[in-house]
Amino acid sequence: MARKLFSIFWIYLKECFAYPAASIIWVVADAQTAMILPAVWMAAGSSFFGMTGNDIIGYYLVSMTLAQFITCHLMWDIAWDIKEGFFSGQIIRPVPYFGSQAARNLSWRVAKLALFAPVFVAVSLAYGLSSVPSIELNVTFIAATVLAHTLSYMLAFAMAMTAFWTVEFVSILRLYYLPEQFLSGRLVPLQSLPDWAATIANALPFRWTNDFPVRLALGKVSEHEASVGLIIQVFWIVLSAVLCKVLFVRGTRHYSGVGM
Repeated sequence: MARKLFSIFWIYLKECFAYPAASIIWVVADAQTAMILPAVWMAAGSSFFGMTGNDIIGYYLVSMTLAQFITCHLMWDIAWDIKEGFFSGQIIRPVPYFGSQAARNLSWRVAKLALFAPVFVAVSLAYGLSSVPSIELNVTFIAATVLAHTLSYMLAFAMAMTAFWTVEFVSILRLYYLPEQFLSGRLVPLQSLPDWAATIANALPFRWTNDFPVRLALGKVSEHEASVGLIIQVFWIVLSAVLCKVLFVRGTRHYSGVGM
C-alpha cells in the first residue's frame, strides 16, 4: 500500500511540474498577502501591536512559506471530480480514496514549497528585510506543522463532500475562505483582531492550521502553550476525521455519477 501511495504522490508531483507556468501563477496568487500586506501595515505607522516593520515582514514571510505546505486547496479538485463523474473510476482503485487524495495533496504541497523559494527571496529583497527572522525548527514545530497540514486537509476534504449534494459547490467553497483567511492568521496577525473576533478564532480550528505553527516558528509560544496547542490540533483532527467519514459514506450512497 505504501508503494502504491508513493506512486500516486510521484505521478501528481510530476504533473505539478509539467505545467510550471500555471503552478507558479498559483504560488504567486497564494503569496499575495506576503507581497502586499506588509506595505499596508508599515504605512499605518512605525509600530503596530508590538511588532516592528522587520517583524511584520518576517511574520508574513514565515506565514506564507508555511501556508505553501500547510494550506490545502484540494477540495476544488475533489468536488470537480465528483461533479464530472471521475470519482467513479477513483473509488474502484486498489487504494483507499482518502489516502490517494492525501498523497495527491501532499505532492502539490511539496511542489508549491519548492516553487515558493524564489518568491520568498524576491519579497525579502523588495522590502529590504534587514535581518532574517530567527526560526525555531525543533520537534514541536515540526509536529505542529504536520498536524496543521493534516487538519487543513481534513477540513478541505469535508468541504469537498458538498459536491455530492449540489452541483453548485463553487460558491460554497469560496465562502470557506472568508473565515479561513481571517481566523487562521494568513490575512492579518490574530493579535490585530478585536476581542470578539479573537474569541471566535480560538473556538474554531482555523488558527491551528497557520497561526499556531507560525508563532512556534518565531518563538512566540511557551512550552505549556505548545503542549496545549498540539492537543487541540489532535482534537480537531479527530473531530474532522469523523466528519469526513460520515460525509463520505453518506455522499457515496447519494452519488449517481452525474457528468460521465
